[in-house]
Formats: sequence, C-alpha cells, structure tokens
Amino acid sequence: MGHFLFFVFVVASCLLWSAACTAAAARTHRPWLRRLLEAVAWSAPVAALAPFVAFTAFLAFWKPMPTNWFGPTLATFLSALIGGIWIVWAGLTRANVKPLRAEADPVPLAARWPVVGLAAAFVMAKAVSFGTLLFIDNAVAAQGSYLRLEAAQLMQANLPPAVSDMQNAAPLYKQAFAALDADPALKSDESPLAKATTNDVANPAVTETLARHAATLDLIRRAADRDTCRFQRDWTRPSIDMLLPEMQSLRTAARLLVLDARREAADGNAADALHDVARIQRIGRHASNEPLLISNLVGLAIDTMALETLAQVLPTLRKSDLAALDSSDIRDIVTTPPAMASHYYGEEAFGLSTFAGMADSRFGVMNALEMFANQPQRPFLSRILPLTLLYRVFFLEADLTGYRSIMRRYQRLAAGSEPYPEVKKKTDAMETELRDRSPGMMSSLIMPALGGVFRAQAQDVARQRAASALVAAMKQRLETGTTPTTFEELSTKLVPPASRDPFTTDQPLVMKQTDDALLVYSIGPDGEDDGGPVAPGADKVEGNDDIGLRMAL
Repeated sequence: MGHFLFFVFVVASCLLWSAACTAAAARTHRPWLRRLLEAVAWSAPVAALAPFVAFTAFLAFWKPMPTNWFGPTLATFLSALIGGIWIVWAGLTRANVKPLRAEADPVPLAARWPVVGLAAAFVMAKAVSFGTLLFIDNAVAAQGSYLRLEAAQLMQANLPPAVSDMQNAAPLYKQAFAALDADPALKSDESPLAKATTNDVANPAVTETLARHAATLDLIRRAADRDTCRFQRDWTRPSIDMLLPEMQSLRTAARLLVLDARREAADGNAADALHDVARIQRIGRHASNEPLLISNLVGLAIDTMALETLAQVLPTLRKSDLAALDSSDIRDIVTTPPAMASHYYGEEAFGLSTFAGMADSRFGVMNALEMFANQPQRPFLSRILPLTLLYRVFFLEADLTGYRSIMRRYQRLAAGSEPYPEVKKKTDAMETELRDRSPGMMSSLIMPALGGVFRAQAQDVARQRAASALVAAMKQRLETGTTPTTFEELSTKLVPPASRDPFTTDQPLVMKQTDDALLVYSIGPDGEDDGGPVAPGADKVEGNDDIGLRMAL
C-alpha cells in the first residue's frame, strides 16, 4: 500500500508541476518565456523520471530480477508524459468561452488557473511522496535489529559448545600463537614453515626451528588433544576480518607440527609421528568449528596437510608399528571429512548481518557493493540520488527473501549425501539461475562463489579415500612384505570401505605404481585421467587436476 501511494503522489506532483507551469505560461507576455514554460511544463517531469525508467528496464530485461519495479515506474512515466502534454494543450490552446467583458479577447483556459495554489499543491504532493518513502524506510529500518538478532542466534546455534578454559583449546592456541608471532624468522619466505610438507627435515634450519619452538609444540599438542575449541568473538557483528588472525595462526601451527611429525618419522619414531598427524587433522577440525565458509576452507587446507604428511610417514613404518594403523586416530583421519552444513547457516547469518547494516543505515548499499565486489566504484548517480534510501525502500525486502531462498537450497544440498557430480549439476543450475535471473542485487554478488566449496569438500574426500587406500596398502606390505599396486591386489579384508572416486558416479579411485611411488588418486573435476597428481614440491602441470596422494616405495 505504501508503494502504491508513493507512485500516486509522484504522478500527482508531476501533473501539478505541469499545471503550474502552464498557468504561468498563459500569463506571460514574452513569447520566449512562454515557449520555455510550455516545454518545461511537460519535459521536466519526464526528464526526472527517465533515469529510473532506464534503471528498472535494465533490471527487467538486461539483468533480469523478479522485483524490478519496471511496470509501476513505466506507468508513472507515461502518466506524467501524457498527462503533462494534455495539460499544456488544454490549458493553452483552448480559449475561455466566457470572457469577463464582451469586448475582451478570448484568453487561454490556464490563465485563470491559480499559479500559487498549483505550486503549493505541487510542493505538498512532493512532500507527501517523500514522506511516504521515509515512512517505508522507517519500517524497513526497524527490521535491522531483528535481523541482527537472528544472525547472532543463528551463529550461536552453530558454534561449538561453551566450555571452561580447562577444556577449551583456544587459550592454549593463543599462547602458541603469541610465541609464533614473536619469532620474526617464521615470517620470511626462507622459513622452514613456508614449505612444511616438502622441506628436507634434516636441514639444520628445520632442526633449529623445532628446537626453538619445543615449548610451542607442546602447547599446540595439548590444544589439539582437546575436543572443543571456541574463540571469544562478537557474533552479533560477524565478519571475515575477525576470523583471519586465528585462521592464519592455526595454519602456521599446523605447519610447525607437520615439520615435527616428518622429523619424528625420519628419526624412526613413526608411532609418535602418527599421533602428530592425528593432531594436525584435529587442528583442522578446530579451525572449521567457526561457522563460516572461510573457516571450512581453512580446515580443509589443514586436513590436506595432515593427509599429505600421513602419506610421507607411512613408508617409515616397521612391522612393530602395525597396530598403530588400526588406531582410532588413523580411522578418523581417513574416514571423517569436515562437516559443511553448519557453515552455510553461519554464512546465512553473515549475510543477514550485512542486510541488517543496510536496513538500519549502519552502512549504505554502495559500501556493501564495494565490500563484495572488492573494487570501489562510485557511479555518477550515487552522488545525486539517495541510492541507499531507494535500495532499502524498493529492493531490500525482495533481495533478503531471495537470499534466504537460495541459502536454504545450499543448506539442503550441504546436508545431503549426493555424489559430487549430482551436486555439481545442482550448483551449476543455481548459479545459472542467479546469473540469468538474480533474486536481488546483493544476492547476485554473494551467491555464485558458494558452489566452489562443494568442490573443495569433494577434493578433501578424494584425498581421504586415497589415504585410506594407502593405509590398507601399507598394512598388506607390513603383513606380507609385498606392496599392492592396484585395488585388485589388495587383500579382501583390507579393501577400504569407500574407494569410489567422488568426482564420478561409480568409478573407483586410480591406484598405480610409478618408478618411486605408489599413487592413489581421483581423476578430478574434469573427469579425465591426467596421470596422477604431481609430486609434492614439483611445478604444477597445466590441465592436470588429478587429486590424490603418493607414497614413496
């Protein structure tokens, strides 16, 4: 109803403007001024409305959006154009049929219109239309606090449980982070941590780093052994920036533990190395406890470190270490990928917080667009039009509804168990839908990147299944003295329960032997076998997207 009244009063103000200018033109005796007022009478409202018609036409046809306001805006434009032209014609070409004196010349009809009264009515109509906008804007702004509260509750529902400092890993991590941050040598490109999974662990620099951070490693191990990690944050205002310091520090801590695990394996302490590999994975789980997708991606990256380290530790095992391969830690490493559903709820909360900021004017739509586009853009219209106000009044509600709808679809997909090829079809369809018919301005910026998280998850599953196959191959090697080079050569009791390539619907992972390694890998998103992943530390081969692990023979 509010929007209907707004358009009615906009049309009324346009017609009153035309009538006031026509009345003034009828009273002037200067031909040039008369012609000017005639032109301004109908063209000024049209010129004022034209940018809005063009913008809504763009949203309706070139960047299709369900809520584009093209129909009402076009109707207002045509009403102002046709009504303005008719008022000018009727007011200036029709003579007054009842002159005051018989001998008087007929005067234009508009000459008897009250100029001041029409001008005052025009100002009132403009004021009412603007007041209607403010009324709608206030109603939208009132939702800001509710959206912020909903975002906080959604975050809290997906956070790890609150525990005491004696059970929480976060305080121990913070002590370790402080020690790592205080070491400038770790920040250089030559630091052993820069290539933790490929550096020669016999290098003196590695030995020196591990010795210098022996106490730090103890803190990291104690933290990783705790089940819960919950950093204190203000979840009423979620942002990427508030997560980055801890996420980066967790990756650094994981790299340090990778170095130590590889060093332990090289020194013959394979059992201790396996325990540290399990701890590296738990660090990844702690990272992914934060309910945002960036946390999930960091957790997957740390999980990749753990799996690659496991593949490097396995060849150092002896027959006496066989029991260690049956431990619960190893089973967790190769069978439990990080959960993803909660991160989409956290991402929804992040979006709701963004919408709340626009609803209650904490920041404008241009700020939000710059934040997601990552490139400041200030169109000329933003300097002369109240874009933030217009967005809140006309587009925010529909944008928010579209955002919720799309997030629900992603959440259902994340909670399901469909194979990646089916998930890929659905995410591609959603991204095509967003591109061809976006539900809103903000939604079109936020949503398309979300589908890539499913690919990252499938890549992690591929590495886990490859690790499971390598563990089975190592068990058989320790039991029989021979290393299987294909899945068919694996003993029936050792075949991993899940060996399907996650990037296919029914094909198994590829297992094959090279001159110096046993490879287990997925053919990757492109569906083609490119010969297996390159060796750790080697240059990437263009077009090779195979994902897996290699174990030295």
